[in-house]
Amino acid sequence: MRSFLLIASLIFNIYHIHADPWGKDADLASYHPQQICEETVSCPTPFLGAFSEVMIGFHQKVISPADGPRSHFMPSSSQYTLNAIRKYGFFQGFMMGCDRLMRENNDPWVYRLTRDGAGNLIKYDPVP
Repeated sequence: MRSFLLIASLIFNIYHIHADPWGKDADLASYHPQQICEETVSCPTPFLGAFSEVMIGFHQKVISPADGPRSHFMPSSSQYTLNAIRKYGFFQGFMMGCDRLMRENNDPWVYRLTRDGAGNLIKYDPVP
């Protein structure tokens, strides 16, 4: 009788537990912002630039869709870093991307804001 109650309670609990594994970011998963990209140019730093483009591309195509959108900026921080590396070279672009990642938070933004496809305000910060 105990084993029956244990199995029944396990089935009942598993059946009624519904948790979203991605949390509040899952609401944004249906939104795919249009990337504000600059024209594709080759990076002035050939080896490191090519390696960083491959790694950022892997992040954008594999990790980000599985993990869900988390950027508070437009363009996203990975796209910003990629654009900065293409425009200024690996070292300066990498430092600009690190600076951007350090500003990736919910703090108030004093510069230009824009609305995404869902109507939410997001921080607009293109590569200078």
